[in-house]
Amino acid sequence: MKNILKAALFKILFFLSLICAVLSPVFAQTSGNGSSGTVYHPNPVLGFVDGKPVTFENVRNKKVNDLSRQLFQQLSIQLMEYALEKLAAKYPEIRLTPEKKVTLKEIISIYEQNNLQERGTLEQLRPQIKQFLEQQIRSQHLLNQYSLALEKGWIISHLEAPSELLQKGNIKTAYLRGNKKASVILLEYSDYQCPFCGRVQSTILKLIRDYKDRVAFGYRHFPLAFHKEADEAAIASECAREQGKFEKIHQLLYSRQKAQDTTNLKKYARKIKVANPEKFDMCLDSEKYRGLVNQDMKDGADLGITGTPGFFVGLFNPKSGEIQGEVLSGAQPYSSFQQILDKYLSRN
Repeated sequence: MKNILKAALFKILFFLSLICAVLSPVFAQTSGNGSSGTVYHPNPVLGFVDGKPVTFENVRNKKVNDLSRQLFQQLSIQLMEYALEKLAAKYPEIRLTPEKKVTLKEIISIYEQNNLQERGTLEQLRPQIKQFLEQQIRSQHLLNQYSLALEKGWIISHLEAPSELLQKGNIKTAYLRGNKKASVILLEYSDYQCPFCGRVQSTILKLIRDYKDRVAFGYRHFPLAFHKEADEAAIASECAREQGKFEKIHQLLYSRQKAQDTTNLKKYARKIKVANPEKFDMCLDSEKYRGLVNQDMKDGADLGITGTPGFFVGLFNPKSGEIQGEVLSGAQPYSSFQQILDKYLSRN
């Protein structure tokens, strides 16, 4: 029991220290009553190691960055609600309750546009849709009131979103498509038995077609432990790559996600007509590329990828294989990939 309490206490203290670290860029580090007498530091010193300062940026990774962003969002909401409640008691211009009401026409529009017929009738879902629209109206109303208060000078906010986190990685043994010498890359970490990875492949192919020579597209392996045959499928794709058939087996594996045992993988090699089927079999049986797959997984985990599909997007140095960018998680829609690729393309 004592050990359990110690562990729980450690977690609490660690969490509190993390919050302090994240909040340090937000709050004042020197005394002062007003904004003119207050100094803020975006990169506070967290401690000292061997006499040298360790700053927030020194230790910031994706997990810490995600936490700091979540905290920023929550603090922004809390500050807005707290400030408006205080101001409403003094200034008649500030109203906490929106005048706009949800109409039946708006409820029907949401019901039809989102194809909610399969989830229930309009009458069954009407209360939920109405509540959703009321929350949207209230949120927009409070944002408008907050903007008014900022313009009037009734609120002064020192909250700032965390700066963009750019991580460093490398393509290493990734299979490349698109323009291999492009200055921007989308590096995918995926699992051949992951249904979401399968769904995103059509989006990736469309991106390759649309961006042509402007972007490089890489693929590395990240087979999940609960997909029993995914690692063998990853090894098989590398065995096929040896014989210039990576893309053929890559497409086939995503269309045969439930049948990827060794017997089927050997059949697929023959279906795509590898030049030397016996060589493929030996490569697969000996797990020749097990080390490559394991390295892919380690590198992905180091970037902060925890599930599939995961993407590392950013500026690319074709000579060194180095990437400086950010992680994008999940089977995102085309527009999300487009937005992030265009962002990095605009930096060239």
